[in-house]
This record gives sequence, structure tokens and C-alpha cells, in this order.
Amino acid sequence: MTNIFFTIPHSRGFRQAFFALPARKRVRQTPPRPASGPRCVPALVLFVLLVLPALWAGGVPAAAEPVRVVYGFDREFAPFTYEEEGGKAAGFEIELVNAVFYGTEAELFHRPMPWSRVGLELGNGGINLTTGMVRTEQRSRLYLFSEDPLFRLQIRLFTKLYNRRPSLDLLRGQSVSVEQSSYPYTLLEQYGGFNIKTFKSRAEALRALYNDEVQAYCGPVQNTYYLINKLNYGAITTIGTPLGITEMRAAFSRDRGDIQRLFDEGMRRIVASGEYDRLYHKWFVRELNEQEKGLMTRAASAAAVPAYVPYGKKGSGAAVLTASGKVYTACNMENADPLLNLSALRGAVVRAVSDGEFELRAALIADASGAPLKPSPEDLQVLSEFGRGVLILMGKDKDRLESVMLARLLPNPVERFP
Repeated sequence: MTNIFFTIPHSRGFRQAFFALPARKRVRQTPPRPASGPRCVPALVLFVLLVLPALWAGGVPAAAEPVRVVYGFDREFAPFTYEEEGGKAAGFEIELVNAVFYGTEAELFHRPMPWSRVGLELGNGGINLTTGMVRTEQRSRLYLFSEDPLFRLQIRLFTKLYNRRPSLDLLRGQSVSVEQSSYPYTLLEQYGGFNIKTFKSRAEALRALYNDEVQAYCGPVQNTYYLINKLNYGAITTIGTPLGITEMRAAFSRDRGDIQRLFDEGMRRIVASGEYDRLYHKWFVRELNEQEKGLMTRAASAAAVPAYVPYGKKGSGAAVLTASGKVYTACNMENADPLLNLSALRGAVVRAVSDGEFELRAALIADASGAPLKPSPEDLQVLSEFGRGVLILMGKDKDRLESVMLARLLPNPVERFP
């Protein structure tokens, strides 16, 4: 519409400005008609009809409609997504999605359901967002996926401590429990050689291991440890290397690219702000107590004593704490070729793995006096193989140690999939 401008004269000259007649000889004096008289009405009507709509359209924009986001999730996949008593949604992914859409124009609704229904609901429009889905070629034809993964999920075998073996191959021929029609079940079949026993739920499959009905259980690492703690199942640990490592992403209805873009923007924002690592720490990292810190300090300082350092003269020792509570140590060893120097931390990690320990909780490097030392980038890369949540003990002295999550020190490690 063409902009229309009006200049409204002072009331004393209103009649003269709009309705002035050509000058003529006056015969007699006629009193001036009031500005509010009948001949003024058409001008006021014209002002109301033309000016006010133009001002309203240009000056007061219509409020944007909120983007309705219906988030469907697995109601039984703690600590990622689950329902608390009373039906409240909880879990790492729940809080992650809430943080992603916080402060945006999205209106978020939660819909818990069995995982078996999620794909169907996402396809028919009952929901338009879910999380914790593996992107495959077939699924990419049905749904949109987030640009970045939400987390990396490891599928591992678990067994009783007394039955732990250094390799998965040593369990071939033995019975392994797993949730029926699940991703871990597919990996077990692909690996081959196991006597697979299926159960309706992960909790039932894990209970079979606890009751010695099977020799091992196969499931996601974080979910399994959550169930072990919740059900008070002690003396259960991982065995061998991961059966599979996969990236879990958010998935969207094929026609909701607007929600996908909004989600990707939100993910970049919370990763940059540190909110992602705060949530990861809250849900997946068990903090160290003072007793554990003291144990690691003493172990690392004792390991530094026999260090072989004929060139740099700077000995160091390292201690790594595993999920089972064991501490493994090593010292550094120099070589005439600096490229062949062996760090204390990498030596301690190798000792832990050689003993069948693959779940590392924390690491510390110290000198013989117990003073903490900063790990090298290479040391951090080695630790990243065991998850972004490994805690690094650092500080100015041994009495004021701070635990820092690995992801803060190495936000972008080298990654690849087997």
C-alpha cells in the first residue's frame, strides 16, 4: 500500500486549509463556521479510514504464532528418558531438550510412550520430535535428524566380578541375556557365538544375570549402571571391549524442518555455553569424595619415585580410578628419542585395561611430593577413549584438588567408529 501523509493544520485554520474558496468581494460579514461543523465530517472520516489502518499495519506487528513441538520419548530408558512417580518426565535427554528450546518461540509438550510406538507416532504426526534414535539409511528416508549427535552410546557385555574375562571371545558358547528386539540384540547376533536369551525388558534381562540364570548381560552402559544402582545389584562389571559404539540423535517428522533448524541452533547454543556438559556431569558422572582423592594422591606420588628420567630429570606418577574402585598406577619413562617417551598416565591406563578394567572414573598425575601435574594433550586424547565424563584431578597443591571433567579440557577429541 502506498504511504499516505497528511498535514493537519491548527484548528484555527482548519476550514481555510481544507475548504478555502477563491477570494471575492464580500458584501456582508458572515460569522465563521465552527471547525467541528458538518463540513468537517468528511475530512475526519477520510482520516479514520486511511490514516489509522496504515499506522496500525506499520507500527504494531502481529504476534508470531508459537511453534508447537510434541516430544515423544521412551518412558523406560533411564537415565536418558523416563517417568517419575506422578508421571513427571525426567532424564538427561528430557532436560537437554528443555534447555535446547528454552527462550525460543517453541511451545514444548512431553509425551511418554513405549519405544515400540515412537517410530510410528513420528511417522503419522502424533509426535514431531524424539531423541535417542540411531540414524540409519532406512530411517533417513522416513525422518529428519539433528545435525550433531546428542551423545555416543556404548553397548557392552556385563558379568559378575568372579566371572570376568579379558576378552569377549572367552564368553563364546555361554548364555547372554538381552532385551528382545533391541539394538543390543542385533549386535549380539552379528557378533555370533553366544547363546542368546531374550527378555521383555532390560530390567528383566539384567535380573537374569544377577540371579545367575545367565553368564552375561548385554546392554547400554549408562542405562545398565543406572539399573545396577537402582536395584542394588553389586559385583557386576563390564567385560571386554565395546560390542558397538553408536551416535544417538534427535529425530523429527519429515515435514518439520522448522523444528529441526530450531533444535540445531539450540544445541549449538547450549554446547557453547557449557550447559550441555553441566547436564552430562549431573546425569552420568559420579563425583569423587575426599577419601578417593587422598587415595589417588598417595598412589600417584608413590608411583613417581622409580620414574626413569635421565634427560629431563622430572619424574611423575599417575593413578587412574576405575568404576570397580581399583586404582592403577605407573611412572613416566624417557628415551633418547623424545618421540618414544612414555607418559605415566598412559602407562597407568594400559595397566588398567590389561587387568580387564574398561570403566575409568578419574585420573591424576603428580610428582613424588604429591603435587598435581597438568596432563598433556596426548594424555587427554588417550582418556577420551573412555568417555567425556572422566574426571581429571588438578590444582595448585595436593590439599586443594579440583575435579575437572575431561570434556572441559578436550572439547573436540579425535573420534571414529569401529
